[in-house]
Amino acid sequence: MDIEKLAQDGLVNGDTLDLENLKIGDEGVKGLAGLELLSKVSRLELGNNEISDEGLASLMSSPHISNLKILNLKSNLITAQGALLIAQCTQLSTLQQLILKFNRIRKEGAQYLADSENLGQLSTLDLFRNDLGSEGAATIKKSKLFKNLSRVRLD
Repeated sequence: MDIEKLAQDGLVNGDTLDLENLKIGDEGVKGLAGLELLSKVSRLELGNNEISDEGLASLMSSPHISNLKILNLKSNLITAQGALLIAQCTQLSTLQQLILKFNRIRKEGAQYLADSENLGQLSTLDLFRNDLGSEGAATIKKSKLFKNLSRVRLD
């Protein structure tokens, strides 16, 4: 898989990278994390790509993601550990929309996100179908760090 070519082909309007439904997996996202082209991207669409926490770790440690405003990781294989990686990522401090629906972050992952000081700019958080349970949903709703949240979707 030539991730650089896929990234070039997936670039829309110069600032949106749409790689949804390409099944790039962990290896693809690891390659993507190293691409300088990512630093121009404000919207990253990675839904339905079989990305696990391992691949997500590479993306969260990329030096090229600090301009992201929208991150869509729906329908992947992300667990509470992945939620922790997102929560700890200081480069996501300007992120406005985080879409994690149809993953596996559960109550523990919801707690990591709710406690994250790096995600304070979020206006949209989509955690639909993550098996959060009532405790996980309450944790998100009660978070004092999500001051800008206007759109929240939970289980």
